[in-house]
Amino acid sequence: MARPDTGQVVAWYICTAAACVFLVCRLIVRWRLLKKLYLDDYFVVGAAMCLIGDLAIQHYMFTQGMSTMAKTTVTEKINMMKMIIPGSTLYVSSMWLIKASLVIFYKRLADRTRYQTIYNITLAVLVATWLVLFFDIVFKCFPPDRQWKSVTNPALTCPSEPSTINYWLTILFNIFSDVFIICLPISQVARLKMPRKQKMGVISVFLLGVLVIIASIIRAIYSYRNEQMITCTVSMIETAIAIIASCLPVLRTLVFGSHSRNGTYSGRRGYELSSSAPTGLAASKQRTTVSVSHPSSHPGELSRHDSEDELVKETGSSSLEDPAGISVTREYFVHEGAMDGRSLG
Repeated sequence: MARPDTGQVVAWYICTAAACVFLVCRLIVRWRLLKKLYLDDYFVVGAAMCLIGDLAIQHYMFTQGMSTMAKTTVTEKINMMKMIIPGSTLYVSSMWLIKASLVIFYKRLADRTRYQTIYNITLAVLVATWLVLFFDIVFKCFPPDRQWKSVTNPALTCPSEPSTINYWLTILFNIFSDVFIICLPISQVARLKMPRKQKMGVISVFLLGVLVIIASIIRAIYSYRNEQMITCTVSMIETAIAIIASCLPVLRTLVFGSHSRNGTYSGRRGYELSSSAPTGLAASKQRTTVSVSHPSSHPGELSRHDSEDELVKETGSSSLEDPAGISVTREYFVHEGAMDGRSLG
């Protein structure tokens, strides 16, 4: 007979698999375009590893009777209590690694000193808040083994105040940092002229970030109600969406296409013009071709910012010092013929 809430366990695996698929695609695209990985890539890999570890812990707790707490034995309760600290640590670590990866990604897009300073301060705040949550998780009940020893010895029961503080710290830090990180690049992107497809990619990232915030709020509600199974499910959904959102800027090359910096990216459209020529003149045809060129530091190589700066690349630069731009080439074809007054088409 199947255990209760087995469908939620299946959802855990689906969320983890979906996040890992997006991550693998991200790494393949990044390596294919740039031949290397960056710090934000490694952070997302670390977040995925934490997600997998959290999945293993939650599945173990499910086998110990997490969905039927009233029927669990003392040994099963002790085993589940031992998983609270590592499970909570992995959840917080995965979310904060994703936040940091997004900030590092946007930091590479920023050219102005003011933006660089803001991103650096944001990274420092993320490190500080993670440390606060980590030590609070570990030492909210000291020594930590009181959490499972209290199952057999009620005198060792941990006070409720530290758990309440940990709950509010996690919720507030998580939600407000998400909101701030989503808003970080808006002013930067708003100043740039981007093709519609690139704007759609940026908007998609923002929308997925909003979904992460919604999942965080839902998780907070069920955690407050002490509904462990649904809290675990929403946690998996939240982390999976966050990983997918962090991968989308790189994967835009699969959805929206990309402009290569190798040599010249050109799209040619020919316009042939013909007209009647006066007697004694030959008719001509004109072809106009337009090519869009991007600078490259080395022929045959991609810029180190290729997958990032195209997300918010400002186009239409008119600076003479900037080799990027639009070049127009006109080719004229003159047809010589008998000067009999007939126009040549």
